[in-house]
Amino acid sequence: MHQNDNDISKEQVGASSFNLRKSAAVEKSLARIRNTLGKEWQNLQDDELSSLDWILKEAWTRMGFYAWDKINLAAITMQSVDELIEISRRGRADKISSATAATEAAQKLKEL
Repeated sequence: MHQNDNDISKEQVGASSFNLRKSAAVEKSLARIRNTLGKEWQNLQDDELSSLDWILKEAWTRMGFYAWDKINLAAITMQSVDELIEISRRGRADKISSATAATEAAQKLKEL
């Protein structure tokens, strides 16, 4: 049997499912961070929020969802958020690889 171009492969379904889980986990984490930081959250600019979103997704990919659920986001500080944003900026500007950025961010999150 030939596969049509319209058919979705199991690999595509798996990748899509993975990306949905990652996005959902990061959205939930961003909500926790926003709640923890309170008014400090409002000081973040759009580019900083975009950087934070990117690095959290990279870290989630590195850590996986079991380790992710163990992060104590109630302990996050603005300083930690700033450090994550800086890691993201370096990764997105190719000053460090995405893999290195993900590893650094994952380590920072595990320390919470």
